[in-house]
Amino acid sequence: MSMKSQHGRSVDPEELLLRTDWSSVEHCCPNVAPATPVSLRQLLDNDAGKQGAALRDLQQAVTHQNTFYSATAPAASFAAAILGHPRTLAIVTDQRPGDASHSAEAPRFFLRVGLLGWLGSTAEDANEDSPGGYEAAIEAFRALWPTLFDAIHPFLADREPEIRKAALAAVLPLLTSPELAHHIEALRTDVRALAAGNSPYRRRAIATLAGWGEDVTFFQLDTEMPADIHVHAEGYADDPPS
Repeated sequence: MSMKSQHGRSVDPEELLLRTDWSSVEHCCPNVAPATPVSLRQLLDNDAGKQGAALRDLQQAVTHQNTFYSATAPAASFAAAILGHPRTLAIVTDQRPGDASHSAEAPRFFLRVGLLGWLGSTAEDANEDSPGGYEAAIEAFRALWPTLFDAIHPFLADREPEIRKAALAAVLPLLTSPELAHHIEALRTDVRALAAGNSPYRRRAIATLAGWGEDVTFFQLDTEMPADIHVHAEGYADDPPS
């Protein structure tokens, strides 16, 4: 099924997948994680349950324990390219049945929000002093940042507030690139609003403002900060399930 990119060009997800020899790139735990092309295809499945599972499995395969593999960059490129696909508006959960407590239902969100969260947190990991993974894999991911920014940028004006917030949070780590730093001033007011709000992205917004040299004392006065972004916006922190 072809789709239109944010720039109006026709994009064939299958053709995007075929650009990479997935058998030759490194993943986490090859005997446990599903084949990455399978997970990527299932992001656009008609079944929201399979889509959510695909997001979880993708994170496990290519960013396990916040580590970069040679499969990370091509997988991120695919995820960014499909952000505008109508099926990314499916409501999903990336938790397995039984993962949620008996008193709480598994968090549900737009798949598009989950993809934006994963892209943003992976970019944030790349900004760490010593990100985990091979340097070549990290640099390959960083080289995508202008492309990722272009793919995410249209969603900064999305009609869905949760998608807007997720998109803004996703571009913030990208702005550390000198090539993208000229976008900072246009986004400063929105980042202040994100820092002042009550969302899972607040910590990242405050840290970003501090990095830009702003006094963030006002934003830190509220000690009841929301919990960090759910696993759909972070990598797995423990061993993958067997």
